[in-house]
Amino acid sequence: MRRFAITTIALLGLAAPGAALAQGAAQPPAQTPAQAAAPAAADASRSLFEPTAREFLIGGRFTSVDGDPARYQRYQDQRDGLLFSNFRYSFAKPDGTWDFNARAENVGYRDQEFMGTYGRVGKLSLSGSWQQIPQFYSVDTMTPYTGTGGTLVLDDATQRAIQNGQANLNAYVPLAPQFELRERRDIGRFDMVATPKPNLDVKASFTTQKHSGELPWGAGFGFSNDVEVALPYDSRANDFTIGTEWTNTRNMLGVAYSGSWFDNLAPTLIWDSPLDLNDGVDNPGRGRMSLWPSNSAQTISFSGYTKLARRTQLTGSFSYGLWSNDEPLEPFTINAALPQFALPRATTEGEAHVFSTNLNLNSRPSTDWRFSARVRNYTYNNLMPATSITDMVSYDSSASTTPTGGPDLYAHSRTTFDGDATWTRLMPFALTVGYSHNGNGYDARIFESSGENVFRVSADAVGTSWLTFRTQYEVGDRSGSDLDETRLTEIGEQPKMRHYDVADRTRNRFTAQFDIVPSDAWTFSVATGVLKDDFSNSFYGLQDSTGRTFSLAADFQRPNGFGAGGSYNYERYAGLQRSHEGDSSTAQFNDPLRDWTADSTETVNYFSIYASPPRIGANTEIRFSYDFSYAEGSYLYAVPAGSPIPPPNQLPDVFNKLQQLHIDGRYRLSDRLAASFSYLYEPLDIYDFAFDPSVVNGIVQPSSLVMGYVYRPYTAHSAVFGILYRW
Repeated sequence: MRRFAITTIALLGLAAPGAALAQGAAQPPAQTPAQAAAPAAADASRSLFEPTAREFLIGGRFTSVDGDPARYQRYQDQRDGLLFSNFRYSFAKPDGTWDFNARAENVGYRDQEFMGTYGRVGKLSLSGSWQQIPQFYSVDTMTPYTGTGGTLVLDDATQRAIQNGQANLNAYVPLAPQFELRERRDIGRFDMVATPKPNLDVKASFTTQKHSGELPWGAGFGFSNDVEVALPYDSRANDFTIGTEWTNTRNMLGVAYSGSWFDNLAPTLIWDSPLDLNDGVDNPGRGRMSLWPSNSAQTISFSGYTKLARRTQLTGSFSYGLWSNDEPLEPFTINAALPQFALPRATTEGEAHVFSTNLNLNSRPSTDWRFSARVRNYTYNNLMPATSITDMVSYDSSASTTPTGGPDLYAHSRTTFDGDATWTRLMPFALTVGYSHNGNGYDARIFESSGENVFRVSADAVGTSWLTFRTQYEVGDRSGSDLDETRLTEIGEQPKMRHYDVADRTRNRFTAQFDIVPSDAWTFSVATGVLKDDFSNSFYGLQDSTGRTFSLAADFQRPNGFGAGGSYNYERYAGLQRSHEGDSSTAQFNDPLRDWTADSTETVNYFSIYASPPRIGANTEIRFSYDFSYAEGSYLYAVPAGSPIPPPNQLPDVFNKLQQLHIDGRYRLSDRLAASFSYLYEPLDIYDFAFDPSVVNGIVQPSSLVMGYVYRPYTAHSAVFGILYRW
């Protein structure tokens, strides 16, 4: 797709009010009327790219996209048209008693943003914001489904013809119009801090989020009848917090309440089967699934600190939360041809109590030593009633007996202790040794608990005129206890399977960063990191994972305004997993020749340069930057020699290559006006074997009815011409 439009730029009549200016909460001296009316003489030396207290940009944006405009605009709105952005307004009373700031970006577009603050020094602070975050999935998706409110239907005659063998899924192609797949999140926030007394603050905040639109969603009836639909989504989340803090020279005490309410206006999805109009025992005419349930959370928290002798401070917090969900339970099936099993109760009756504690102790008893210790605990206590379920229905197409007898009541607790000791006798160098213990308890997991011990040592140099560095090495060992393999075998899983988040693990990690400043003009940075996780006791599941990073950066700045710099980043991640193939028969279930492995590797190379040349003449400034990113992933599948498993067909590598070239220029027309120009060149090359147009080449796939959502490359050109006005 390619689009290019020219929009006439209408320049508004601009008046220049004379008023005292301030940036942020600054307190300028009182001005005479002549000083307030005249632009500051220093403005001529200020960079045109440096934001001022009062300015806005009005102009036009022109965008051309070859390829996929949706991926280019994934979380932004780059349409052609009149543009009003970069709005800044600040005002402060000359005596500094109060100030006001406002900001606006991309007014009238899907990604517009507004912000404002008002403050009275030492008495009151108010701030509010409104932000829209769009998500543009696709410009050319298609679907034969119609409907609203979580119910999606197909043409009955076409369903009947396919059910009777008179047609196939291709009959839906003429009934599938093309549409743009979008969703958007609108976020409003308001914050207040009042100070009725010098040592007392009252704080309150309110955030509301509206999430609406459509998103790609899998809604199949099993592998033999897979369906992709545009899920209608409409939800609202509101969060409110109020609290107070009291302080004196040695102590602080705070108490707060926060509430969160999530309301999903479309909590159930119902969709027609593309293969059958009428319900059958093995072939349902419709499907139904529960989506995100409405729920709420209420939390009370206490926090504080106290300063003790010998430069020691104790800080702590405690919170208690009540989470609840009492939405109606969904019936087991919508298929009228299947048995309708009775629900264990009418509503979820879901409830959890959440406790969180955090204690910190920091001390510097002597010049050469610093000590710190921290204890954290998080406990999630699931109080939902035990639910006995004997019979169930899967995919609205088959009734069976559940192997577990009902859902597990998952719960967990986590306790962490950290301790560090730092020796600074060799200033500016510091040596630190530390120890951490992470203890975890689980309900309804294969391990009842796990514990990890982590030892670390680090060296730092800060405060030198030309060198700063930090290096750290840590080794950790995690092991689980009270393993219950029956939780795996009762669902037909291999008893030697281990879940990586709770499995025994040995971790080694090293990080280092060096910053070198040989002169006022040059700055160099070097950083590296190595991570190695080994799951030696996991026969099936993740065996090991590694990560390596390296970065190099240089920056050059001159007093005349010239600046340039560049950076390079390299990342590599790899992981090895072992799995098993075979049915539940003893011969296949226990056959080691049916094991297979997947070795995955991902590498990322990122390169960035920028330059800001000195001012050209008295009135022209130009800046440019270039970013290049290339990521590649590979998967290697292997089976043992002599395995009855057919040799795997290796998948091709996946990759994406993104480039961005930015050029920005500004020309001073007067003390208050500047012409502004910006240009973006952004090509993306991408391939994924699951979402490539060569694989998903239509809405009808083998045993699947999809929407044609794919990953496509693009080349985008976007330019903004405008007038920057400052007053």
